[in-house]
Amino acid sequence: MLAGGATLSAGCQSLELSSEEIAWQTLHAVDIAQTLSASQDPCYVEDAYVTRQLIGSQPNAGEVLLWGAGMAVGHAWISGLLEDRNAPRWVQKTWSYATITGTGLAIATNHAEGVRVFGSNKPVDGCYET
Repeated sequence: MLAGGATLSAGCQSLELSSEEIAWQTLHAVDIAQTLSASQDPCYVEDAYVTRQLIGSQPNAGEVLLWGAGMAVGHAWISGLLEDRNAPRWVQKTWSYATITGTGLAIATNHAEGVRVFGSNKPVDGCYET
């Protein structure tokens, strides 16, 4: 994580995050916590296509944390790049709100499917832990 932070701030005068970036980073932290919880439960598999391609269907904690840190740094970098390059405001807001919405939906879907961050995940029908 420290290396990711150093990479993110390399070449930057200061690291200032917008309220939208802070909102996404907060939601992303919840998504990471959910993914960690699910990764410890053999009855759950990663269902998001892109994430599954990156970390596999049953990732270990290290893979989840590496994915989470990479996504956090990447998102902040893209947000900063859009601002630094003076992208039209509507492009910056579309990026922010689309990623906030997408991550919020992922959290809601995870919860609906039984993934719990603080406590036991809901049992999965037909799955018997060994």
